[in-house]
Amino acid sequence: MKRSKDNPNILLISIDSLRADHLSTYGYHRETSPYLSEFATDAVTFENAYTAANWTGASITSILTGLYPTCHGYTNKHYFFDNGEDSLASILKQNGYFTICFSNNLYFSGRTGLDAGFDDFRYRGRRESVSGEQKRSALKMIKEKIKQIPSMRSKQLVKNVIDSLNREKALHRDDGAYDTEAAFTKWMGKRDSDKPFFAYIHYQEPHSVYFPPYPYRRRFFSGSWLAEGALLHFDHMRYYGGKTRFTESQVRGYKELYDGEICYLDWRLGRLYDLLKAQNQLDRTIVIVTADHGEMFGEKGFFWHAFCLYQPLIRVPLIIRYPEWFGRDVRSLEIVQTNDLVPTLLEGLDIEWKYAENQQGQSFLNGSKRAAALTETYNPQHIVERWVHRNKDLQQEDFKHFLRDIRSYQTVDSKLIVGSDGQKEFYDLQRDPQETTDLYNSADENIAAMEKALDEWVGSFKPHSVAEGTQPGFDKTTWEKMKALGYA
Repeated sequence: MKRSKDNPNILLISIDSLRADHLSTYGYHRETSPYLSEFATDAVTFENAYTAANWTGASITSILTGLYPTCHGYTNKHYFFDNGEDSLASILKQNGYFTICFSNNLYFSGRTGLDAGFDDFRYRGRRESVSGEQKRSALKMIKEKIKQIPSMRSKQLVKNVIDSLNREKALHRDDGAYDTEAAFTKWMGKRDSDKPFFAYIHYQEPHSVYFPPYPYRRRFFSGSWLAEGALLHFDHMRYYGGKTRFTESQVRGYKELYDGEICYLDWRLGRLYDLLKAQNQLDRTIVIVTADHGEMFGEKGFFWHAFCLYQPLIRVPLIIRYPEWFGRDVRSLEIVQTNDLVPTLLEGLDIEWKYAENQQGQSFLNGSKRAAALTETYNPQHIVERWVHRNKDLQQEDFKHFLRDIRSYQTVDSKLIVGSDGQKEFYDLQRDPQETTDLYNSADENIAAMEKALDEWVGSFKPHSVAEGTQPGFDKTTWEKMKALGYA
């Protein structure tokens, strides 16, 4: 391998719940990503990039390891990454890199083992170990004051008035992007320039609840302040339990606020881009922008990110700027996956990867070698149990049709979905990209060939063995914090 000092820096950015088709960079009708579009003119943009899983913990672990969830073991049954030596951070650290992570999601934290290999790990801009009782007490007092305001809608009206009077300060009211940018900027100014760095940033925007900072809340939203406040209640739990429905007006409002979140984060990405240029690091750095998964807005009856593997949820953006490897202003139609990033980076750095022959991630440094993409998710029994515990009018029986493992196998042209309950679906993506018509026919030779290929692929896996139901690091307090994200 090259001497580490001569190796490029690596900045890997993953964005929570970002579906590719809501970026103007990917042809969306609203201009949600002008800065990312400018960035893409010097980068390669992958049109057919897919995640390895449909939720954050499993997906991020696949991004960091190059492995599918079955093999790395961070699944709905086990919220922990056990094999820290498999992390890209660990591998790069052993090869002379300084490694640092900035995360805004508790699924990506020291509580889940994903801090493995990082010399420095920050949650919402701060080292997790520095949060003392005094700070927690102050935050508790502030929260108690806010709780005294009568209702969520009233709170929102108060926030809008305050934010309209001080728009600059309003831009600090987000899901961690501001604190992350401030921490990353400060670190960049003080880092040891004798070592290349691997920095991973995981942004929480545009995860639900969709509430971008003012004035991005008003960028696309067509309703009133009162209507906006009503949309702060996004009850996907009771929706899936069959206890409520979303109106067309609600769905439209959710999408408009979701797009505002994307536009806000795009502006933050532009500021990172400018920082790298100002410090003469842009051309020395491989910059990767992707997402852990997408989001559903009613397609085929699904919302949020659970229980399915349809395109809005598993097709993600993937844009890489490093012209020395990938050229400039390239639009690639090749099929790739986010767990291909590890072998691609390691091949470029001439570092051996021990899973290269194991049908896991595949390097696309010299063009994708993939014929198909695989995405998998496990039975969401545990998340359903938490939802039922939280909502007394919900019963496990309400969710029985969602309690199954699912895998999808797709080429550029077609897609097969197989559930552990025996349910199977097949879609012609060229003629039916919205997956409106299920064409599954067990007698079809092409479909049978895809089923066989999927079975053989999964059959080659060496499953990661864990005690089912064990959740090291995720205690009651952590689950309380996860309630705001809808996971508990």
